[in-house]
Amino acid sequence: MTYIISLSSIKIKMAKNSKADYKVIQILIVFCFTFISTQTNAQESEAVSINEKLDVIRNYPFNMPFERSDINLLNWQYWPYSRYASHHPREFIPMVTIHADPEAAALEEVKNDPFNLMVLNVSVDTEKDVLLPDLLKSIQMKGFAVMHKGKLVFETYDQGMQKHDIQILQSTSKTFTGMLIHKLTSEGLLDLGANVDEYLPDLNADVFKGSTLQNMLDMEVGFPDFGSYHNADDFGFMSEVHMGLKPKALGVEHRSTLLFIQQFQKQSFPAGSKFSYNDMNTQVLAMIAEQVTGKQYAQLIEENFWRPLQARYDAAISIDEDGNAGASWGMAITLRDAARFGQMMLNRGSFKGKRIIPESYFEATFDQPPTEPLSPYFVLGQQEDYRNQVWMLRDDGLMHTIGSFGQFIFADYKNEIAIVFMANWKHTSHLESKEHLLRIVRAVGKQINR
Repeated sequence: MTYIISLSSIKIKMAKNSKADYKVIQILIVFCFTFISTQTNAQESEAVSINEKLDVIRNYPFNMPFERSDINLLNWQYWPYSRYASHHPREFIPMVTIHADPEAAALEEVKNDPFNLMVLNVSVDTEKDVLLPDLLKSIQMKGFAVMHKGKLVFETYDQGMQKHDIQILQSTSKTFTGMLIHKLTSEGLLDLGANVDEYLPDLNADVFKGSTLQNMLDMEVGFPDFGSYHNADDFGFMSEVHMGLKPKALGVEHRSTLLFIQQFQKQSFPAGSKFSYNDMNTQVLAMIAEQVTGKQYAQLIEENFWRPLQARYDAAISIDEDGNAGASWGMAITLRDAARFGQMMLNRGSFKGKRIIPESYFEATFDQPPTEPLSPYFVLGQQEDYRNQVWMLRDDGLMHTIGSFGQFIFADYKNEIAIVFMANWKHTSHLESKEHLLRIVRAVGKQINR
């Protein structure tokens, strides 16, 4: 929290060279700094207490018994509570509904495991194969679906999740925003080469100075390192307080993503010169979409995705206390509707013959070779490329979303399949589990196309 001291409002009629008046001012200054010191010490103590609690929570075992009443905003994303909370998000965070079409046709499916995936062996190293269901269980998978030729050919659920339950997507939500921005651009409402100030002149966050919409889409804006999302002393934790993932703490009395962003007035690097993954890029892109359309983000998702995809179940999106949507993390959808989205990605923007996202999005994203600045992330030795709010593993012909704790949607262009993973990993990003996902995608693609 920032404290601003101003003595200009204190009207003291001072006589020239008055020692008494000088002493009054000294006392006021001492009082103000004593107050600030007291508040700072209190917040430091609170941060220590929060971190100690999180250290305990993050070491709980996955299968530990718990009651529904044990779940709160500090623990809902972690084991064992995420077994329930991640597919019941409306019970823990403010959300608005994204309405489905109640008359939409059910997702086409081929039942009875036509490709024998229940008995598929997946190689996890040179000397060990694991049955697909066992491997899924070992990485805490609660929902898994495979699409082939526009039909659902395999799905499985665990941890009490059912086909009507919505799972929080975490950063997989960002891909919806990236596609939406490109669609609005194709409609002439946006210019990706324009600066954010042209659309949000009152944003008042100089960290975006000189940044284009494309820089924001590609995570090239000069935010400082946000540190850990599990440490109350870091920007990452405080961003989640404002967006609604964490309880109000450390002096925050009003949740506002905009107020959080406005504290960043200096750039850590010039826009476009470095890859720096940050939720706030997506949050501001959503604000821009609302500004140029005059519509709320939930309505934009409903009109541009949910109805065209013929989604069968209502989705939801988180909001802060100002009504700003959690575009960077807060989408929650069912496994089957995520499979529809994956099929649309696989069809390069079309679903059941209807164009949803312009082809230009895929031309600018998947068809272009990697360019500087590159992401620093690798999986099984392959560098992950990031562009337009989506990831790519180009050697495998994959475009995919990534969400914390294991929320992934893959479009496998080589094998013509789409795969959805909804999991509850212990950590926001777990490399071994992520490597298993790629092994599963490869094995399923090979099995279906042999």
